[in-house]
Amino acid sequence: MEEVKEKKTTKKEVKVEEKATKTAKKPAEKVEKAEKVIKAEKPVKEVKAEKAEKEVKPAAKKPAKAKTVKAKAQLFQGTGRRKSSVARVRITTGTGKIEVNGEDLKSYFDLDTLVYIVKQPLVLTETENNVDIVANIYGGGKAGQAGALRHGIARALIEFRPELRAELKKAGFLTRDSRKKERKKYGLKKARRAPQFSKR
Repeated sequence: MEEVKEKKTTKKEVKVEEKATKTAKKPAEKVEKAEKVIKAEKPVKEVKAEKAEKEVKPAAKKPAKAKTVKAKAQLFQGTGRRKSSVARVRITTGTGKIEVNGEDLKSYFDLDTLVYIVKQPLVLTETENNVDIVANIYGGGKAGQAGALRHGIARALIEFRPELRAELKKAGFLTRDSRKKERKKYGLKKARRAPQFSKR
């Protein structure tokens, strides 16, 4: 009986010893694992730091480009009509150049009276030498085109300086001239011209 008791106690002791060794090993294993993780992490952090330095360095080396903003001249537009002519006018601040369909004003309109008609709104408002004008005209003859251009310039001047409206309106340059050629009627030579009367 005594031998059996000794065996039991020895088994218990062995179990206790095994547990003690396991618990003793666990913290040691944990420490080893932590050390391995730290060793593995260190190079990753170093690599990240190196990458960050590389990214920062070229940005510092490049010289900052100076932003050049081109100041665009303001455009003021106006459309003029007269008879069957249409004029599209663009006004900018300038020295008094007037271009019509890619030509100079005086070379496009041969007659001085037509040039005078075109310049009427500019002379009235005293903006002849302060403004550059580019116009595209189509349709009709030269007289109709001159009237359309005058109408377009007057409208564009209002966009350029709204305070000129009253002056231009009073002179009648903002009113579209509605007069057109009357259509021919049957039985007559023209709109109203009757054929010559013959008694015999």
